[in-house]
Amino acid sequence: MIRSVGRTVPALLMLAAVTIAPPQVRGADIPSEPGSAAASPAAASALKPAACTLIDTDFDIDDMMAIPLVIGSSYVAAIITSEGYTLPADGAGALARLIAEPGQRQIPVIIGASSHLPDSTIRADWGQFVLDYRDMMGNAFALLSADLPPAAQSATDYVIEVAQAVAECDSIDILVIGTFTSFIHYSPAIRPRIKNVVIMGMPLRGDPTQRPGNFSFNCEYDMTACETAFDRQLPGLSHFFVDPPRSSFDTDPVGHQDTVYGPTLAMVQGLAPQGLPNALRQALTGTVRDGSLGPAVKGADYWAIDCCFRAGGKSLLWDQSAALFLAHPDAFHRVGGHYEPNVTAEALRALWTRATNASVNYVEEPRSP
Repeated sequence: MIRSVGRTVPALLMLAAVTIAPPQVRGADIPSEPGSAAASPAAASALKPAACTLIDTDFDIDDMMAIPLVIGSSYVAAIITSEGYTLPADGAGALARLIAEPGQRQIPVIIGASSHLPDSTIRADWGQFVLDYRDMMGNAFALLSADLPPAAQSATDYVIEVAQAVAECDSIDILVIGTFTSFIHYSPAIRPRIKNVVIMGMPLRGDPTQRPGNFSFNCEYDMTACETAFDRQLPGLSHFFVDPPRSSFDTDPVGHQDTVYGPTLAMVQGLAPQGLPNALRQALTGTVRDGSLGPAVKGADYWAIDCCFRAGGKSLLWDQSAALFLAHPDAFHRVGGHYEPNVTAEALRALWTRATNASVNYVEEPRSP
C-alpha cells in the first residue's frame, strides 16, 4: 500500500543473471550467540527495541536488502521514501511491489520529501551512474520487467501520514538508511515517542575513526538536512550510528571475503524459496537490462560494481548492517563514535540470511510495552 503526501562510497551492486541454487546456509555459518565474540560492551546493553519501527529509505540496492529483515523482526508501521539514489515517488512504487505478499499485512509506503537536485548537479557531484541506478531501481532492480509509473501523489502532507501510521504505537524506532530530507520534518511531530534512531554511517563530527570530509552519501546528497538532524534533532534522542568495518581489500574484495564486509552470492542463494525472501532473491539474481551496465566479474562469489558502471566503487554491507543492528544489536560493538559488527564477515552474512528468511511472515502487532 502506498500512502503519499506533500554512504561512504555509493552503495551500488551489479548482479548478473545467475542460476538460482537451492538455499544453502550451513548451520556453522550462523552465530547462535552473535555477541559472544571478544569486544567492547555489546550494543544490546544500550538499544532496547521499541513497539513499532519506521524505515526511512532512498531505496538503493542495499536498502532493498535491509528492509525485509526489519519486516521479519519488528512491527514496521510504515516505510518513508526520501530522495537520494531514487526519487520518492519512483522508489515508493517499486518498494510497494517488492513487499506486497499475499496473506501478509499491508505496510504503508509513504512518499516523503524531495530535495529536487537537478540532473546536472547529480552528474557533476556523483556521476551519471546515480541516474542510471534510478532507472534500475524503478524495476525493483531485476524483479519487474518494466518500469512502474511513479506512485501518485496525494494532497495529504506526509508528516500527517507518518503520524497517522504510528498513532497506535506507544514507542517508535526509526531506521534511517536514506537521506534526512524527510526525517527533519516528521520527527518533531512524533519526537516524544521516539525511542531509538539507528543511522547508517558515522556522525558528522566527534568520531575519532572518521576521516575529515568522508561523509556518507546520505549526508552529502542533502547536507543541509543532515546538519539539521545531527545538530538540532538527534541531541536528546537515543541514537546509534552503524558502519561496516573497513579493510585494505575493500576496493579489491574478490578472494578476500573473509575480511571484507560485503555481499556475496551465497548469502542470497540461502534465501527461502517463498514469500518476501523469495521475491528479494528474484530481484537480486534476475537479469538487469542493458544501459551503462557491463559484464559482471566472472568466477567470483563477491558482487562488485566497478566493472559494471562508468563510475562507482565496491559495495559493502552498509544499510544491511544498520538493519541488523536494529534486529540483533548483540552482534555489534562500539568503535569510536559508531557501532560495527563484532562477528566475522561470514557470520554477519549468515545472520543476514537467517534474519531475512524470517520475513516470510510479517510481524503483525506492535510489541508489548
